[in-house]
Amino acid sequence: MKRDRLLLIAVLFISIIASHCSKGPMGPQGDQGPPGANGSNGANGATGSQGPKGDSGAVGPKGDSGATGANGADGAQGPPGSANIIYSNWFYDSTMDVPWGDTTLSSTGEALGRAYKNAPDITPGILDSGAVLVYVRHVSIFGVQLLPVFIQGFQVNAFPVEGAILFYINTIDGTYPAGSQFWPTMDFQYRYIIIPGGVMASGRKIDPRSMTYQQLCKTYNIPQ
Repeated sequence: MKRDRLLLIAVLFISIIASHCSKGPMGPQGDQGPPGANGSNGANGATGSQGPKGDSGAVGPKGDSGATGANGADGAQGPPGSANIIYSNWFYDSTMDVPWGDTTLSSTGEALGRAYKNAPDITPGILDSGAVLVYVRHVSIFGVQLLPVFIQGFQVNAFPVEGAILFYINTIDGTYPAGSQFWPTMDFQYRYIIIPGGVMASGRKIDPRSMTYQQLCKTYNIPQ
């Protein structure tokens, strides 16, 4: 009987404790805690291989041509150049149009040997304002020289006239002994160079008459 009574008391005690330990209502939410530190970056992934190049596209059609532009204004005319220079080839005594012979100048009575070479480009305008330079050379005695030249007491010279060049030879003292033995031989060659007055006045700083033959040919693009 006593045992049952203790058992009943124990059951009642447990029931009382159980009734006082039941779940109560949810309390309010607490404050959010501080954020944690950032994690370290992950390793980069491997680079993928480049894909194959695609085919080129077709060339598009050619566009229409644009309209032709207007012609530009003409430039100022330049000074006369070497195209205005007239020159002969080298020629021998045998090709003179009037061969060597003796003559006497009617104006002075001076005896001399003379020959003519036709040069139709020698006009009155050339004689008035241009220059006619006549050169001679010998196969063995001397190179190219501007006339006159002096050889063993004789003078060989030339002067231009309209349409021709007169070549002549006489002694330096003017006592010319007539005869073909004093005329130039086949070993002499001649050439003439005609420089119009417009070319001479086109800004050249050196008078062509004072140039050497080589300087003249270089300045005016004349083949030697």
